[in-house]
Amino acid sequence: MNNYILLGACFLLGIILRRTGQLPDNAASALNGFVVNISLPSLTLVYLHGLKINSGLIMPALMAWVVFGIGCLFFWSVGRAMGLSRPATGGLMLTGGLANTSFIGLPMIETFYGPEKLGLGILIDQLGSYFVLSTLGILVASVYSAGRTVSVQAIVRKIAMFRPFQAFVLAIVLMPLDYPSWTIELLKRLGSTLVPLALVSVGYQVRLSQVRGRTPAMLVGLAFKLLLAPAVILLLYS
Repeated sequence: MNNYILLGACFLLGIILRRTGQLPDNAASALNGFVVNISLPSLTLVYLHGLKINSGLIMPALMAWVVFGIGCLFFWSVGRAMGLSRPATGGLMLTGGLANTSFIGLPMIETFYGPEKLGLGILIDQLGSYFVLSTLGILVASVYSAGRTVSVQAIVRKIAMFRPFQAFVLAIVLMPLDYPSWTIELLKRLGSTLVPLALVSVGYQVRLSQVRGRTPAMLVGLAFKLLLAPAVILLLYS
């Protein structure tokens, strides 16, 4: 119960801090920077290190790819039927087909299943959500935006320079070795900042006024993300 309260409290605190002006306008960028460069790499190094690698992990890692592929087909069809603009259709593909598994997913996993499941969550996040975003996601953004193009070199560099991915590779390399106890404690302490900072950041960036006039498209996106996509995954993985 305490974990649920923590999730809600941190999210609400983010909203309150923005509305009361207690933090500077770039506070979300600072919070996100700490989460991406410190909190998430720390969790990756400590929990992925202890994960038992086997062929059974392939299917969970593929979930994000499956959802994004189905999402692109779904939103392309819906976009044509509703007469949505190309940017709106592309936006739905990205926001509906991708999940924020780092800032929302991992805190939820820790709350519902405990920290011992974070290793699997990180695997899904890195090989699933992040790789989809950095490859197919960039491709979709390029195709549906105003003529923007991106090179393969830029994509590879983006992936290689992402701190959590670097920690992911390092954790796998270090799997045969045992961490000193002080290292485990340090990484866990740093990683424990993920939940409060990530959810405060999410709450801080909530702008309900920005959805005005976009209700139909938003409802379609939510219907896919909350109903259709989970149903497809349940059908395929059960």
